[in-house]
Parts: sequence; structure tokens; C-alpha cells
Amino acid sequence: MHIDSYFSLSNSTLDKAEYVIFGIPYDATQSFKPGSRFAPNAIREASWNLESYSMYFDFDLSFSKIYDAGNINVDGDFSQIQERTSDFLSKTKAFPIALGGEHTISFACLQNFRNVCYLTLDAHLDLRDEFDGSRFNHACTVRRVYERYEKGDIERVIQLGVRSGTAEERDFARKKGIEVYYAWDLMEDIDWVFRRLENYDRIYLSLDMDVFDPSYAPGVSTPEPFGLNPIHFLRLVEELADRIVGFDLVEVVPDSNKITQTLAAKLVCELISAIESSL
Repeated sequence: MHIDSYFSLSNSTLDKAEYVIFGIPYDATQSFKPGSRFAPNAIREASWNLESYSMYFDFDLSFSKIYDAGNINVDGDFSQIQERTSDFLSKTKAFPIALGGEHTISFACLQNFRNVCYLTLDAHLDLRDEFDGSRFNHACTVRRVYERYEKGDIERVIQLGVRSGTAEERDFARKKGIEVYYAWDLMEDIDWVFRRLENYDRIYLSLDMDVFDPSYAPGVSTPEPFGLNPIHFLRLVEELADRIVGFDLVEVVPDSNKITQTLAAKLVCELISAIESSL
């Protein structure tokens, strides 16, 4: 099998692309299992094992214009990475698909978006004000995003699949009106969530791979039992596809059996298929 260093679906140029895939191989603050800096390239490699045809959405991705732009330079501090990410996103009109890296990169990608609902799928609340002495830590991502909500930059912060966090984080979410829907609320039925999202025309979707049960995604930085099934993701993007304006996938730590990075590559394919099928 032929394997190149770019995502297998890449078939266009940046100026003509409808979708742009780019990596942000940054994991400086991961607190349990580091290694998500290797994820963008591992996900690319895994993509070559997948067909371009989505059976779920009955769509062949070879008809889409997709470009893999490679990786953002992550030398220096996080503010420099933010600047490079913003600069890159400002130069393309294509739908952005960011491959992390740790969850902190989601904040870097979101800075170019206004008037969106930030919808994150994550096992953890990520609402600490700081962790390990840093305010830009993977455990603080949603807290930093919420501050943008307070400034009026974004419309809402909604979290799905949560099952871990501190009592202080949970109290913060309750007091501030952050919508948190726990994994056990979604196991049997996810359709009711769609009604909670029907008022948002523009949704930025952030997928932390630890939202899935470790039996589906063992290669993540902070695995947490009692997680969601990847089918939940398919149902979600099927419903929301015509309103999603940006996407990041984070916290994959490539595993030796290539299970998690293959799932990640598959979900990228299915997301694009969902959007294309909704047009």
C-alpha cells in the first residue's frame, strides 16, 4: 500500500480547496500521557488505510476539494503558536480541520471565529483557571473559551460527554450557565441534544478524543472510563453538518496498534462526508 506524509484525501491546492487539513503538533502541557505532538502525522498515516467512500453518508470524498497544508510551526511559546495559527487561518477561506496536539490548540483555532457556539466533546470539564502554573494548559481550555463568551465574542459554550472534573469546576459551570451534558445522559439517546442546539446557526466543533470510551480510543492523553461510542459523533455531525463552520480534533496519543489514530482519521472523513451530504 502506498503511504505518503499527507492526509490521503488531499487532492487540491490551498487556493482551490473547500476543506483544509492542518496539524498543530503541540503538547507542552499534557499532564498524564504526553505524545499528541506525534498525532497529526500518525493520523495522516492511518488515513491511507481508509476508503474515500463513506457508507454511512453514501458519499465519495474523491469529489471534494481537500488540501493538507502540513503542520503549523510550534516553536516558541503558546502566544507565538496562536499568532501563526491565526495568520494561517486568515489566508484561507476553506473549511478548517485542525489536528492536534493537545486541547489547548482549540483556543488558538477559535480566535479567528466570532458569533459561534463553541461545542466541545470531551471527557473533562477543562474549566480550571490555571494548572501546573499555566493559564494556557490543556486543563484550562474551556475556561479560556468561556472568557471569550463573557466578552461577547462567541454565542455559547456547550460541553458534551463530560464525566470528569473537580467540584470547583462543576460549580463554576453551574454558576456561569455553561451547558454541560454528561456521558450518562447521552448513552441511550442523543437526539434531545439537537433541540438544545437548534438556535445556533454557526457551530465550532471541538472533539477531544477522550470523550470516547477507552475501549474505542485507548491512545489518548487522559483516558477516562464510561465514555461515548463513536456512533454518537456520526449522529451529531449528521444533524449539525450544515451549521458547523470549523473543527478541531485533539488529544490523540498514537498507540502501537494504530487504533486511536485510525478512528481519528475516519472521523475526519465522516465529518467532511456529513457536510458534503448536507449541501
